[in-house]
Amino acid sequence: MKNNTAVKITLLFCSMMTVMAGATISPSLPEMKAAFPDNPSAETLVKLILTIPGLFIALSAPFSGWIIDRFGRIKLLVAMLILYAIAGTSGLYLNTLLEIIVGRAFLGIAVGGIMTIAVALIGDYFEGAERLKTLGLQAGVMALSGTVFISAGGALADISWRYPFLIYGLALLAVPLVFIYLKEPQKAKQEVSLSKKQATIPKTAWIVYILSFLGMAVFYMMPVQIPFFIKSVDSSVSNGQIGLSLALTMLVAGTASFNFQRIKARLTHFQIYGVSFLVMGLGYFAVSYATSYLLVFPGLIIAGAGAGLIMPNSNLCLVTLASPEARGRALGMLTTFIFLGQFLSPLMFQPIIDFTSITEGFFFLSTAMILIATISLIRNRKQGLAKV
Repeated sequence: MKNNTAVKITLLFCSMMTVMAGATISPSLPEMKAAFPDNPSAETLVKLILTIPGLFIALSAPFSGWIIDRFGRIKLLVAMLILYAIAGTSGLYLNTLLEIIVGRAFLGIAVGGIMTIAVALIGDYFEGAERLKTLGLQAGVMALSGTVFISAGGALADISWRYPFLIYGLALLAVPLVFIYLKEPQKAKQEVSLSKKQATIPKTAWIVYILSFLGMAVFYMMPVQIPFFIKSVDSSVSNGQIGLSLALTMLVAGTASFNFQRIKARLTHFQIYGVSFLVMGLGYFAVSYATSYLLVFPGLIIAGAGAGLIMPNSNLCLVTLASPEARGRALGMLTTFIFLGQFLSPLMFQPIIDFTSITEGFFFLSTAMILIATISLIRNRKQGLAKV
């Protein structure tokens, strides 16, 4: 492919936008809650502001997948980038939590399209080892960019909780790059027109969907619950320091993603899922025993190492399993399950935290994850993904 490097840079830049959807404003959640003292549901609503994009990503992604399989990728990608910039920056000027939630819902629709198209184009443009390498690179860049965006969001949140929303305007810089360097994959379009009626999503994909849902639900406890956990152990910690702790997690996750190609050469897809859940469980176990800001870091580092393998593992598995004519729909469904996990994360785990405490919530979850991962690794040969 001509301009191979420029194509990769453009796809990676677009992929970075999906990380910004939630993580950028995570450090500002406590300040956002404090800005609405008269709202008795403020804590729940600000957590939903972080995760509501996940619900609308989940609802819209299958439609995005169907559209790109039928009509092509590039035009929809441009439209979604523009919507992303408009909806993402709406938190700068909207005045109620409910209004901000609506703006975040439109942001979710945009992210669902961008994420599905970016992975589909990687599957269209690259094959074999180059595809595997690019998917690992994509996940790594997404995680490392999360480090930058969370740190920047934390610094801006110390000035005002509204300022982190400025960062979403970066999506407009991707639009000219898409027009210049990305072309509609003609081969994919021809195959769709010939065999779209016969194209189906493979049954094995449903194992990937369920594991990806659980992985994201567990991982998203970090940006949703860690700011409140840190404040519970040390109320003097600043938003910038909270952002730093989350940024470090993303940095470690990115490092794990960059090494995905080496790990995949030694383990099956299912084994990688088992290792990921086991390592995240050990990380959360360490977090549950932290009694100060600095002692939270070891657990976050361990959890980040496990989390960094889930996305490239899921993407590669589906890009490999699905035919080109079904790739958009298969990846759209993956996006749905990933972000359903993101949206439902606080709703799934908040009752445990309310019934016990945020510390015990991390402990019980870690114990369950370690147990499930151990059983999964022991029984992996009986699972469909063990051969992939």
